[in-house]
Amino acid sequence: MKRLALLGLFSIASIVCTAGGAAPLGQIVLLDSFEEYPVLAFPEQWQVRGDKDKAPLIYQVVVDEHGNHFLHAYADRQAIQIGLAHVFPPREFPLLTWRWRVTQLPPGGDERRKETHDSAAGVYVIFDNRILPRVLKYVWSATVPVGTRLQNPLYWRAQMIVLRSGPADLGKWCQETVNVYQDYRDLFGTEPGLVQGIGLMTSSSFTKSVAVADYDDFLLQQPEVLVAPQGPGTAVQGVPATISLP
Repeated sequence: MKRLALLGLFSIASIVCTAGGAAPLGQIVLLDSFEEYPVLAFPEQWQVRGDKDKAPLIYQVVVDEHGNHFLHAYADRQAIQIGLAHVFPPREFPLLTWRWRVTQLPPGGDERRKETHDSAAGVYVIFDNRILPRVLKYVWSATVPVGTRLQNPLYWRAQMIVLRSGPADLGKWCQETVNVYQDYRDLFGTEPGLVQGIGLMTSSSFTKSVAVADYDDFLLQQPEVLVAPQGPGTAVQGVPATISLP
């Protein structure tokens, strides 16, 4: 079902895609939908930060009964990040959209403290540079209240935003749309540089437990897409290269 929907969007977009210059209003950029990877494979476009042998045991592409591919994460006392590079100006593409589902929370996970810093699911946005970047991390927390914004206790140039918390939506696919441009301005108090890429992590190492989550359909959008998703000016770009995370 998802593949047909994406193909429908792409066929409309290809008619009006323009080459060169500024991006047309309403443009959509597909980062990854995991459709092109083999089942039970690690998504090869994503780079591992940490143990490259263990990462494929945590992150695997799976398929549901409808033929939809998505990324499954099973972390057993583990915390390994993976990242996908895509350089873009956040003011031009402020909206990042994805779907995620948590099926098991790391008990006692609390991102406010180093000693319990496990997230059932986390999506990173890496800004400015790849040596000492600023980072936004959007999390599905086990315990921290929704709406909490705080500095990451593990990295002083990272800020965190709790989008979901606890078992209320456990087992359900939830779609998120965040304004990475505005969140950066609000949390860092300055204009962002280029986004370098995105990252993912399901972690359970501090709580010595198990965390399980799924991820799918990462898109960049301009605000007009939300109003008229198939209006004039829609375009699609290709899947990017890879990036390491801080």
